Amino acid sequence: MQPGRCLRLRADGTYGEEIFWEPQEYEWNTDEPVEGHTQRLRTLLEQSVAERLPTAQEVGVFLSGGIDSSLVTALAARLHNRTVRTYAIHFGREFPNELAYSGLVAAHCGTEHTVHTFDGKTIADYLPETVALLDCPVGDPLTTPNLLLARAAARDGLSVILNGEGGDPVFGGPKNTPMLMFELHREDLDPVVRARVYLRSYRKCYTELQRLFTPDILNALIGAPPPERHVQPYLEAPHMRSYLNRLLYANIRTKGAHHILPKVERLTAANGIEGRSPLFDPRLIDAAFAIPPTLKLHGLQEKWVLKLAVRDLLPATILNRPKSGMRVPVQHWLQGPLRTMANDLLLGSQARTRGLFCEQTVRAWIQGRGLIWKRHGQFLWLLLTLELWLRAYRL
Repeated sequence: MQPGRCLRLRADGTYGEEIFWEPQEYEWNTDEPVEGHTQRLRTLLEQSVAERLPTAQEVGVFLSGGIDSSLVTALAARLHNRTVRTYAIHFGREFPNELAYSGLVAAHCGTEHTVHTFDGKTIADYLPETVALLDCPVGDPLTTPNLLLARAAARDGLSVILNGEGGDPVFGGPKNTPMLMFELHREDLDPVVRARVYLRSYRKCYTELQRLFTPDILNALIGAPPPERHVQPYLEAPHMRSYLNRLLYANIRTKGAHHILPKVERLTAANGIEGRSPLFDPRLIDAAFAIPPTLKLHGLQEKWVLKLAVRDLLPATILNRPKSGMRVPVQHWLQGPLRTMANDLLLGSQARTRGLFCEQTVRAWIQGRGLIWKRHGQFLWLLLTLELWLRAYRL
């Protein structure tokens, strides 16, 4: 079942799929002062957070220190009448982290703040359990930390935990910049080319499939629909006039609906907690598509209108900081705690019998060879996740 759809069973015994919500691009008024957009956006942000706060209970927030989780934290602290608990993670002092930013927000908002440290051995120990909880093999290195944070929140007696997921796909985060630069300089107008560049921008295994798959798999895929078909309809959506909005539409329908939201729901629900994502509220998405694209990506400033809408809630350091994302040291772990797991799972008898991936390529990646850019860790994490998922579901 696709996102925004439901299966309707009728009295006569027939059934059919119906659309109950679909993102739309609404007319925007380029002459309207920016204050009009920010005021409407602020009202919707407050409503979205308020409606997701539990009644007469404490609430938690996953706080990375980025603008999205920070604004959710600030609104929760302002609107809730009970304690707000915030949770941050890091992976050891030897690795880059955002603890200074999350700590600043927690102090500014007066939350009860906890930092949890997860090393590579802990991640390796819980990775099989994490993957088994997912309906599909989500290859995000933050899945296991998400599970462990939800478990910590459950121990604190919480039933609801908020997050800042949705800010990038809804309001124009940094991942759109390469696509916009490509569009400015492209000469080939073939829509498939645009879809290929979009998949390359994920920086996953798309460009390595020819050397990753075994010859038998490559032969079996001859004549099969190409992977570009999954994103091309969104990138060419006729009901979106703005190219930036088409990118956001693709991000919402793919990264949001098929990746972020299912991941959050499965990993929090497994611990008896509701993970709620205020920035994915359909009303906020509709409002975002009714804002002129130049206010979402204002020059080189991403999510500009969103930052204006909450500028009174957060320190300038948070509003003006560049996007960095949570850096998970997968590359390092695969030289240590995850190395044995990678060897046993990806080069073991079950994986060889399955015959999906070229052993020579996988072995080279485990040894840190074979790629110009050092993406071995990210690629191997995807393969580990898939192999564990296949075993969990006995496939």
